[in-house]
Amino acid sequence: MIFDSAFWPRPRFVTGGGDALVALEVCGDFPAPMPTDFAVDGLKISVATNDFARFGEAESEMLRVSSPSAAPAIEAAPQIVSIRGIVPDPPDLEYLRRSLGFIYDLLQNGGVGVIDPQTLQVFSPAQWENTFWSGAFEPTSHATILLSPEADKIWLHTRGMRLFGRPDVSCHGVRAAEVEKLQPVFNGLIRMQAAGALIPDGQIVQAVGIENRLICRPRGSLDDPDFDNFHLELEWEGARL
Repeated sequence: MIFDSAFWPRPRFVTGGGDALVALEVCGDFPAPMPTDFAVDGLKISVATNDFARFGEAESEMLRVSSPSAAPAIEAAPQIVSIRGIVPDPPDLEYLRRSLGFIYDLLQNGGVGVIDPQTLQVFSPAQWENTFWSGAFEPTSHATILLSPEADKIWLHTRGMRLFGRPDVSCHGVRAAEVEKLQPVFNGLIRMQAAGALIPDGQIVQAVGIENRLICRPRGSLDDPDFDNFHLELEWEGARL
C-alpha cells in the first residue's frame, strides 16, 4: 500500500504557505469498536448519522454525477465518519498519509464509500483503491480539474488544493482545442504545490502547442464559493486572436 511508506516529504517546501484543510468522509455501517489508531495534530474524528442532503441540492447532484455507481450505497449508508481539521503550514504530508491509512481501515470495517467534499467527488471502495492505493503517491488524484462553459470559451479550474494548503488554479478564455494542451500545465502546478512550492506572483508558464504564455496571479480568498480557497489565476499574456 502507498501509505506503508514511513514518511511523505514535501521536497520543495517553502514556509509561509497556507494551512491545509482535511475534510474527508467515510460512509457505512460501522461495528463497535471502530478502528481508533489515528492521531494527527489538528485533525479530529467524528461519527454522525449520514444525511446526504446536508450538501445542498447543487453539490449533492455534483457528488452523484462524479460516480453514479458509488452514490446510491453512500447515500443509503446509516453512518458517516468525518476526518476534519486544519494542519498549519505543513512541511510534510504525514497528515495526509495517516488520513488515507485510517480511511483504509474504515473501508475494511463497514465502510461502503468515501466522500471528498473539497473536490465534490464520491468513491466506492474499489474506486478509492484504484485511485489512491494502486501505485506511488500522485498529487493530481487529490484535485479535480473542472471545465465550465463561458460564452464561446471554457473556464478551466481546479478544486481540492486546500488539502495541501496551496491555491487552486484557474484559467478563463480557454478554447476547446486548448483544454488538453493546458492540462499538463495544471498538473504541473498541482504537483509543484503539493511538494510545497510557492508560485510567485508574475510567474510565467506556457503550454506546449499554445502560442500565448500565461502569467500566474494570486487571487481570491478562502470564502470564494467557486474554490473555497485562494487560487492562481493564469492570465493570458498579450492579445489573443
